[in-house]
Amino acid sequence: MADPIREIMADLPLAAMNQRPEGMLAIRRSEVPEAYQPAVDEWVEAHGGRIASDALFRVHNGTTPDLPGGDEFYVLPPSAFTSS
Repeated sequence: MADPIREIMADLPLAAMNQRPEGMLAIRRSEVPEAYQPAVDEWVEAHGGRIASDALFRVHNGTTPDLPGGDEFYVLPPSAFTSS
């Protein structure tokens, strides 16, 4: 059975997220039309992912604070894109 959300997500570009967890893929949430975001949010969580925010700024030679307010990303394991 086809999974239309998986097919759409697989066609979206991967994003460079500053604080991307190791081994995970990041896709900008803004790449998904707003009307479809609730359904995609559920799909992401059901496939081992989550919505994460990147820091508003990055500190060089120090620690980047974990503050909300940056861009939102879907952070997913690569296995989310394989057929189940």
